[in-house]
Amino acid sequence: MRNLRLKRFIANGGVVAYPTESCFGLGCDPQSFRGIKKLNTLKKRPSNRNFILITSDLKQIKGIVKEFNKKQIQMLYTKWPGPQTWLIRANPKCPSWLKSNDKVAVRIPDFNICQDLLSSIRMAITSTSANKTKQRPIKNYREACRHYGQGVHIVKGRIGGNKKPSQIQDFETKAIIRK
Repeated sequence: MRNLRLKRFIANGGVVAYPTESCFGLGCDPQSFRGIKKLNTLKKRPSNRNFILITSDLKQIKGIVKEFNKKQIQMLYTKWPGPQTWLIRANPKCPSWLKSNDKVAVRIPDFNICQDLLSSIRMAITSTSANKTKQRPIKNYREACRHYGQGVHIVKGRIGGNKKPSQIQDFETKAIIRK
């Protein structure tokens, strides 16, 4: 059964904390200014910082990024699912808070907990580390509960074994932004 309550919570500006490959992450509906504002407030994060979007399917980011041809889709999937974030040209209708230099950062994770979350709510979410700005990453469920007990839906589970965040690469130029 699809998690319609959680989807409604996120769509109405709610924030979710969830295990990722390397730490707990925080996410919200990328098209909800209310959710973005709440997430930035929780993290004590400047509003001009960009987000990575995670999705289980390219259909979930339709309208956020420009359309792809078959060859481009094949190229994306040479590194997806996995710890690869692509900077992709934004759709003109994409909210301004999601793009930098007219590009959006997108990743399809291969971590089961993330995949299950995204598949159950049938939507992309933002992905940023759950720690407050300039503090150490949150590594377990109990710690996530201590930081975000009320008002944040916390997904139970353990983080993966990755020691560092995903690589970020420009899809058009192939330039590596973060290794």
